Amino acid sequence: MSESIGTLFTKLKLATLARDWESIEFTDKTQYLRDLLEYELSSREANRITRMVKTANFQVVKTLDDFDWHKQIQLPDSITKAEILRGKYIKNKENLIFLGSVGTGKTHLATALSVDACNNGTKTKFFTAASLANTLVERNQKGTLGSFMENLRKTQLIVIDEIGFIPLHKEAAELLFQVISECYERKSLIITSNLEFSGWNAVFGDNRLTAALIDRLVHHSHILIFSGESRRLQSAMRTSKMKVS
Repeated sequence: MSESIGTLFTKLKLATLARDWESIEFTDKTQYLRDLLEYELSSREANRITRMVKTANFQVVKTLDDFDWHKQIQLPDSITKAEILRGKYIKNKENLIFLGSVGTGKTHLATALSVDACNNGTKTKFFTAASLANTLVERNQKGTLGSFMENLRKTQLIVIDEIGFIPLHKEAAELLFQVISECYERKSLIITSNLEFSGWNAVFGDNRLTAALIDRLVHHSHILIFSGESRRLQSAMRTSKMKVS
């Protein structure tokens, strides 16, 4: 007894076609075969992007469509908004550094840009500074740091969010410095911080290490300044006024 077409597609590891082959419209043999293959390829690409977004470890998925590129975001002369949105910094292995007060949109933009990078096929990882530091220390103590670092080497874009919220102890600071050093001129970083560089020594606790880290970060970087009041606070206040009225 002949096997069904769906079963044959499954054996060929064409899972999407096994499920949907009957929905493809038939006009002639060449058109039908082409449409079948294009359908499978587009499905595989969509699944690949979904996996990339999942493994990037975003805390919350944000998109550029949801981002308010407000006038209080100051761009450097070295790059334009259009170039950032096109991912030129990734192609050139450059960094983006977002500095500014809490709630001004730094994390949202960092997340949205890296989600967009995933959608364009860029291998991405997202960490808060605290979570990355904790992972590095834990891996180092367990003897598995090498495999973790090797995984990071395969990544094209790394986001380190919220540098400045929590001071790092010596081992964590040194390991984070190692990550940033290995990224230098090899891949792109997006860094967000609520502190100016002059305050980073309070986070890393060592003048020489902090100076060396900033030196590597700033070289080949574009620094965006986020000013103004917290957008979250403004939104909460507007919501509160609406409820009162």
